[in-house]
Amino acid sequence: MDNQRGLNVWQSPSEVHNIVRDSTVEYLIQVGHVHGTLVVNLPPSRDPTDTAAEELARAVRARWSAEAAAWELGDTDAPLAVRWLARWTPSADTRAAVRSDRLGDVVDTLCRLDPRRLVVLGGPGSGKSTLLTMTVVRLAERHLGDVTRGVRGDRTTPVPVLLSLESWDAETVAFRDWLVERVQGDHPGLPRMEGEHPARRLVRDGRVLAVLDGLDELPGHRRAAVVRQLNSAPRESGFVLASRTDEYRALGLRVAGASDIEALPVTPRDAARHLLLTSPDALHERWGQVAEDLADHPEGPLAGALTTPLMIWLARRAYSGPYADPANLTDRSRLRTRDAVENHLMDAVIPAAFAPLAHDTERLHAPGRWNAARARSWLTFLASELDRRRTTEFSWWRLNRARAARLLAVPTLFAICVALAESVLTLTRWAQDTYGNSVLPARIFEHLYLTGGFIQGMGLMMATLFWFGDRFWQPRRRANPFKAGAALRAASRAVSARRGLAAAAVLVVPTVLLLLLRGSAYHADAFIAETLLDFVLPALVMAVIAAPSDDVDATTPDGLLADERRTALITLCVVAPLIGLGTGVNRLLSGGGPMTAWTAAVECFTGAVMVLVVLSPWFVWVVSKAWLAVLGRVPWSLMEFLRDAYRQGLLQRHGGVYRFRHLRLQEHLAGRGRPVEPTSAAPVAPRQQPLVVTGPQPRQLPPASGPLPSFSDMLNSPPPMHELRGYTVSSTEQAYVMTGRDRRLPLGHWVWCGMFMIVALLRLAASGNWDTPMSWISVLFWPVFALLINIVAFLLPRTALELRVDTQGITSRMGRHRAAYAWHDVLAVRVRQVHVRGRNQRVHGPHVRLRPGAPEPKRVFHGRDGWYLVLPMHVRPVLPPDVADAFVRFSGGRWQG
Repeated sequence: MDNQRGLNVWQSPSEVHNIVRDSTVEYLIQVGHVHGTLVVNLPPSRDPTDTAAEELARAVRARWSAEAAAWELGDTDAPLAVRWLARWTPSADTRAAVRSDRLGDVVDTLCRLDPRRLVVLGGPGSGKSTLLTMTVVRLAERHLGDVTRGVRGDRTTPVPVLLSLESWDAETVAFRDWLVERVQGDHPGLPRMEGEHPARRLVRDGRVLAVLDGLDELPGHRRAAVVRQLNSAPRESGFVLASRTDEYRALGLRVAGASDIEALPVTPRDAARHLLLTSPDALHERWGQVAEDLADHPEGPLAGALTTPLMIWLARRAYSGPYADPANLTDRSRLRTRDAVENHLMDAVIPAAFAPLAHDTERLHAPGRWNAARARSWLTFLASELDRRRTTEFSWWRLNRARAARLLAVPTLFAICVALAESVLTLTRWAQDTYGNSVLPARIFEHLYLTGGFIQGMGLMMATLFWFGDRFWQPRRRANPFKAGAALRAASRAVSARRGLAAAAVLVVPTVLLLLLRGSAYHADAFIAETLLDFVLPALVMAVIAAPSDDVDATTPDGLLADERRTALITLCVVAPLIGLGTGVNRLLSGGGPMTAWTAAVECFTGAVMVLVVLSPWFVWVVSKAWLAVLGRVPWSLMEFLRDAYRQGLLQRHGGVYRFRHLRLQEHLAGRGRPVEPTSAAPVAPRQQPLVVTGPQPRQLPPASGPLPSFSDMLNSPPPMHELRGYTVSSTEQAYVMTGRDRRLPLGHWVWCGMFMIVALLRLAASGNWDTPMSWISVLFWPVFALLINIVAFLLPRTALELRVDTQGITSRMGRHRAAYAWHDVLAVRVRQVHVRGRNQRVHGPHVRLRPGAPEPKRVFHGRDGWYLVLPMHVRPVLPPDVADAFVRFSGGRWQG
């Protein structure tokens, strides 16, 4: 700070002023004699929306920059030239090149689009996901700028958020609501605006650009619902949508106002150049033979396979070892077709990814220690499970849905509860017999204490689920429980009035009943002590350890597992002991001796542990993983294996789930591709000869040369209706008519009966009476009751069923209920799960969606989400082939499968 006239010359106060040069202070106040008006010009306060957008951009850039590095997308020495054919809308800048392999051109033009909507098309493995990832990173960098290079951020650039469409039910949830939910769930710690999460404000103001991947991975009807929702979204809601070209064009729908770019095949010259420049010096000569084959046979199988970035990466990865010989790719005797080359590359990449390496003594689990053959079998099992469940996302908490785990985990959990209860009861009986001085036998109260702890733990778990709106066995990010203040604030922000009342009702009502049953109301001090220790303090601790996280960065699978493990251990060490302590203090203050109080505390603690720990997602995961590891389906260190597969580029990480690097790789490991779904492009040509069947016909058995189909395969491929007993089918060019009588087979009640049976099993394990035959009545009652319902339904008269599909519409009959749908009122026809009066019937059947204002059928035909039932048909979401053919022939393109 310098004086304008020097330091040694006296000046009048009115003539003194100061000049600040090269200062780093934010505010400067001069203290002294002030004559006149003091004017301070402070910079304007920053908009909280800008702050939230900047924090979101930082989290997005950090996350997807790491993903790009894991996918080996940062190769700047020899980038693979992937060219795109662009078809911009008239609002785009016409100076952009029609063909360009520059990512910057795509991002610049995307920012100038109005509306900001772009569709990315291409074949399998053509680089769509790679383009989306790099676009997200580039947009986030543009929003933030680069301080080290003096580049200022552009706050007008929207913050990209890359999402998988698999988590969006577009038929029931609007696009903006789903986007808000995902931003809130993935980034819960964004700076609050007026006490609320800024996600809705950011989405509403168009500050978030949704980057949507995996449209082609959805079933046909869900693809159409996604496109319709995007078309109905407000103009300021920009998005980038990626899909395979054939699946997108087969929809018959287009994204309104969207430009599109389509990936062009990689030329043999570009593929050879990239492979040569990225290969080690020792392998240049071997890759030279591949380059020569690509140049000499540009239409050959190898050149045809290496037209996509996926296959080029597989070739690089599979032949990156020092002893690998890429010249094997030119062997025409083994690799005669393009499919043979692609299958060979997908087979060879796994041994290359898990090549044996020297063990690092400084690390417990060093990468590369996995056996390649076992690694392939483990990945094959995971791919088969995903393919069976028709999904692409592997979640560790859903590992118990595997068939082997489902059959073995429930008996194991029950056995653990029985062993735990019996061990504790044996210990407490011995302690009471040896050191106790109670007049009454100890066995009178032991079951009551175990059951009481079980009920308290169940009430506490249900209250926590209601408070935070969680799903059972659905983990989420947890706040740091050692920062209790921040966790309590997060818990208070996560609750609503309705959920709070439901949680209070679940916790308070059983509490009062249990305390009254114990007679604690006759001892005020015991009543107060047990209320505080058994319910108030455990509820506060559960609110702290179950509070949602306030981190800005998105979660990871390991982070979710670590949070659930920490929650289970804190519950075991803090919450369950508090419940046991409350019961022990109650017994002590009610007149019981120290040994009686200790016994009650231990048994109540055990009952609470059975619910809060044994039924936690982490413990169920441990049991399921242990059984699958014993059977050889997965490794014992499954998460470590998944991390190594992710580092090797075989898996991708999307939030808290893993996915295979590409759907092609998952389908290849699963042993089959996804079934081709019927499209609504054109009706099937009419039959040359009409088919008239007057009664049941014998089934034509397949030849015995192949393996017998499994029960699951038979369920997935139902026979034609005319082969079933009791049905008559008449199929002509004018109409398809099916009539018959069938017995009722209700299935929806089995779910509820199964849940009550599990609760009865756990209560039986907690009571310790599993060796008494009379104690099993409460357990066996529920399956017997469910079976009795089916028997009664079977003994009732057969229900008349009728289905007619013709050029006019659909007519159906179930007993005395009839429904008729004219084709001019029907918008779409598809197979859905049957819901009658809001109850899931556990069967599937064709449904129709009617135009607004169309006449509605009876209530018994009302489904969910605006769909109306035609006729229940099968336990799986498939139809008999003759029924499906009838809908295809007569629906006029409305059939969606």
